[in-house]
Amino acid sequence: MRGKQFAWSGRDWRMPVWLWLGLVTMFVSVLHIVIDFGVGLFDLHGTLSLTEAATLVGVALIQLWWAISFTAGAQGNGSGVASAGILGAGWAALTNGFPIVYCPPVCEEARPLTDIGHVGSIVFGILLALVAVWTLWRARVRPGWFMPAVATALVVGTLVALANTPIT
Repeated sequence: MRGKQFAWSGRDWRMPVWLWLGLVTMFVSVLHIVIDFGVGLFDLHGTLSLTEAATLVGVALIQLWWAISFTAGAQGNGSGVASAGILGAGWAALTNGFPIVYCPPVCEEARPLTDIGHVGSIVFGILLALVAVWTLWRARVRPGWFMPAVATALVVGTLVALANTPIT
């Protein structure tokens, strides 16, 4: 199996760099989302609009797909690594990091965690994408299209729903 170089046996804590970086990226991404809901950017009282419901379901599906991507990649499947990289660049860096333009450091809302969520999402999201590409290139693995395509569809779909959701 060519993907053995980036697989993880689970027998020790020496995980591949892409997996450690993926977990950190997922952490700051989830931190950002929780802060957004915590500071009241989304009014979830009463009946949800279609876009609010789609955003919530999309965010949950992205977290689930991230876990599936990590599992697949840790088993040596290059598509899992590629999918994690897409979620890092598309979801963490672009979607969770970009709002830094609305509340630049030092952001008054939920500080200092807001800045950690924004800056961490940008830095670790981009870094994860780069490390995923480097890992696949180094192992000379060509990932399949299915997992990266699902990751892309989830990011784009959730981003469209989010862009059409009224923010309070």
